Amino acid sequence: MKALTVQQPWAWAIFHGKNIENRTQLWKYRGPLAIHAGMRWSDRGENSPLVRAAFRQHADDTRLADEAGAIIGVVDLVDCHYTAGCCAPWGEQGYAAASRQGRRITHLVLENPRQLAEPIPCKGALGLWTPPADITEALARS
Repeated sequence: MKALTVQQPWAWAIFHGKNIENRTQLWKYRGPLAIHAGMRWSDRGENSPLVRAAFRQHADDTRLADEAGAIIGVVDLVDCHYTAGCCAPWGEQGYAAASRQGRRITHLVLENPRQLAEPIPCKGALGLWTPPADITEALARS
């Protein structure tokens, strides 16, 4: 199993309707992907109309503060491709940081989100990473 650290509130949104994660690298990996809620908060995510709509729809889920620095669930990564005007509404077509770096946006297509009943504290990492064996075992028991 692999893992991906995602800033909040984007990580939360993956378990509340967000089926595309936007990145700037193509990956060959397909399969189960643990979603780690990073310690940093994304103001851009907080201001996203899509995230705000998900918050309104799922107002009963207030675990955001408890999830920072923890694996919060698992999804299936089923595809990864460059943007081509596809994957609306969550698939971005470009954003300033990527443009400044001369990088293209890629869409990680996520299916079958399974949010954990309790977050599993874990140190995150950049890019696609492998969780420690004890975390992988705990996820298998969940």
